[in-house]
Amino acid sequence: MRFAPSRSLSSSQLSRRSIALAFAGLPLVPLAPGLAVGAPVIGADLARARAKVGAYAELLGLAGQMRTMWQRYTRFVNPERGPTGRETSINGLHAPRDLTRELAAAQAEVGRAPALTECDAAMETVIRLHGDMARLVTEAAASYASGQHRQDGGETARDYHMRLRKVVPAFIAACQDAAARLEPVREVVELAELAAFERSAGRDGRWHVRRATVEARKVMTVFPRAGGVIDLARLDAALAAYEPIIEETEAFGVARPQAMIGFERSARNYLTAMRQARARIAAFPAEPKRWAPEIADVDVPFQGLLTFADAVLRNMG
Repeated sequence: MRFAPSRSLSSSQLSRRSIALAFAGLPLVPLAPGLAVGAPVIGADLARARAKVGAYAELLGLAGQMRTMWQRYTRFVNPERGPTGRETSINGLHAPRDLTRELAAAQAEVGRAPALTECDAAMETVIRLHGDMARLVTEAAASYASGQHRQDGGETARDYHMRLRKVVPAFIAACQDAAARLEPVREVVELAELAAFERSAGRDGRWHVRRATVEARKVMTVFPRAGGVIDLARLDAALAAYEPIIEETEAFGVARPQAMIGFERSARNYLTAMRQARARIAAFPAEPKRWAPEIADVDVPFQGLLTFADAVLRNMG
């Protein structure tokens, strides 16, 4: 199966299996890690999908750091009223990272196959909003750093804050929307890659890296996407199941130093972060136990794992 330029895939309307078949060009058999299906090794279709998903994911991973910055900033100032002008310094805000390369790469992918209607539209929104957001945050951060708020009673700072309140949350929401639409697609591409790696070279370093992310997703399914009651027994079972995956990854790394460019440490760090999150959830005074990003932001270590895995795989060829 080849991608037709006019074909449009919707991440919410198509099943995971049908997306996987479209991406990987595999015969009509269940797609599973390590399944020998006799299809070509990472052909043009899968490579093209990997490039598109990778460009989108890289931009979202870096742009998503704005959420952490905004949370930090709003701990220093009143989110509703903004700076008072009496602050010795206004912390938490700084010029966003230069994403010129990542923005250009994502923009180029919007018009390329495979057509992903919802993902493409969501990414266009992220790209469009980023320019205004980055300029405003850079200006506001420079003004705050200059101490101008102490000279005019905070008038300029409050003006910046009122504009930031509209622009930054809109950008963060756009990133979250795009990420939510991309994740189902990203998952099936990873599954197709995992199978292709094993067909090509057995369970080599690439296979171990990709398996770590595929299995990490099973841990993430325990967490309600918008927060809510969480089953700690199910979380414990998921973490226990992930432990041997990490042990095998580490053993492969020990036997073949530098085969995974240190990825095994990142995989272990992810598991450690999940266990720390489990402890925070268990300690939170609520029955039944509840989870929310404010209690334990589990998406940060997960996205970090995915980002590093993608970088390692690019370096491994």
